[in-house]
Amino acid sequence: MNNKVIDFKKSKEKLMNKKFPNVSTLVTEGRQAYYLESNKALDKFQSIFYDYQEYLLDKENKKEIKLEEVMFHFNIFFDAVYKDLTKFDDKRVSKFKEALDYAMLSSGKRMRPFLMLVTYNFCKGEDFLLLSPLMVAMELIHTFSLVHDDLPCMDNDELRRGKPTVWKKYGEDIAVLVGDALFMQASSVLMDIIFELMYTELGSYMVSSAVVLMRMAGLEGMISGQVFDVMNTGNTKLTLDDICYMYDKKTTALLVASMLIGANMAMMHGETLKYIEQIGLCLGEAYQIKDDLLEVESTTEKIGKSVDSDKNNNKVTYVEKVGIKESKERLEYLYSKSLSMIDKITSDKNKKESLVFKELVNYLMSREK
Repeated sequence: MNNKVIDFKKSKEKLMNKKFPNVSTLVTEGRQAYYLESNKALDKFQSIFYDYQEYLLDKENKKEIKLEEVMFHFNIFFDAVYKDLTKFDDKRVSKFKEALDYAMLSSGKRMRPFLMLVTYNFCKGEDFLLLSPLMVAMELIHTFSLVHDDLPCMDNDELRRGKPTVWKKYGEDIAVLVGDALFMQASSVLMDIIFELMYTELGSYMVSSAVVLMRMAGLEGMISGQVFDVMNTGNTKLTLDDICYMYDKKTTALLVASMLIGANMAMMHGETLKYIEQIGLCLGEAYQIKDDLLEVESTTEKIGKSVDSDKNNNKVTYVEKVGIKESKERLEYLYSKSLSMIDKITSDKNKKESLVFKELVNYLMSREK
């Protein structure tokens, strides 16, 4: 299947021959023109994704399809893109690549890239392959944060997604380097696609999307949240505002970035972007509150990680601060508010796309792991 939007070869020729004639000696041919396995996986995923939309639009006359099945095929597609964009065959450090893949190809939900794609689809974006470098970069950054967060010097967690954490399996030194490499690989993937699209109509959208991702992952977002978390471990005097600030930076930032990037790459502007951001803020807060509730009400076997992590690290959570009942009431409020805002930016043109969006919101609010 050919890319429907961009002629990568033509874009590269413009960049190398007309603007910078000597650049070809510095930069090897890009990866984006060679989505070999990704194309195969995309066909299957795209087919079931669009069938799912039609099913939601007419449940009485269509064969039932569950969101979990759609997400299963999305993960197959995502894994194929990841492998296409991170080819690495240096045998001298092959064990390290094994550790990278161990971190990235575990049974994670891939919620951020999937949310990016669903938002892109809601805003009438059509070329899922074009979005894929941004989805991979997002998950690389998210996974980097988990690998480092699990380290003994941070949360000292030994279990992640039902398996030993990277440091537990490969050692602390390798885990630190795995996290570093994941972040740098995200930068490389972004630079590759920006390089190839620089002189196309989508170049500015790709650049602005990369800026959003890096800002929300850095000091303006996730890293600040992690720092605040580390600096306040054991601080029982944290206020509810403090906890919400930490959640906003540590968890919400990348969820909002995922949605804004999806909308931006679909060339969405104005009021819709503002609503998308507000929906993302609701989902981010709800996601972390749900995590807190799962640690209280679920089991290690169900959620795939220790339910005692926050307790063992003397961390004050939202649920501990306000109680289970009020936490669940807040979750319900955020759910209703999210659906209401989706309705405000839904029209006849994107009605069926909005149904997928709502189903994903429902999944996020009601998940059990």
